[in-house]
Amino acid sequence: MPAVGKDFARLFTSAEGRIPRLAYWIGFLIIFQVEIALRFLLDVPLASTPADPLSIRALGFVIDAVLLYPTAIIMMKRFHDRDRSGQLIGWLVVPYSVIMLTDLLGMSGDPDHMGVVETLLRIATAVITLAFMVELGFRRGTPGDNQYGPDPIGSST
Repeated sequence: MPAVGKDFARLFTSAEGRIPRLAYWIGFLIIFQVEIALRFLLDVPLASTPADPLSIRALGFVIDAVLLYPTAIIMMKRFHDRDRSGQLIGWLVVPYSVIMLTDLLGMSGDPDHMGVVETLLRIATAVITLAFMVELGFRRGTPGDNQYGPDPIGSST
């Protein structure tokens, strides 16, 4: 796991290079634990509803927005390891950002009164998340060097 051992902060801050699956999963689990801890400490539910006060929805939005960056970074590096453009994460970031914003504004998030657009956004986000989880978390990276850098696990073939 050279990418994590050499420079831990770089794992979450620089989109350059490649990371292996293990570094991806470790990074993902760290981000998830940070989110759970922040939500617990700040008493913010995992999923807000329009009935929640604006202050709670705003805290949830800030937590999600701050953690979106390191999540996107580790996903980009995994796409690079698969010899694919990191820009593919836009397929997840865009609909998720719309959901975050509409939840903040109290326009969505009520499970009893979901509109068609919200339902489609949430389904699309779930499907894309699942596809990315398989692609990034379970599929092997490109052996050897590729256009994004050297093989993070040091394969020579």
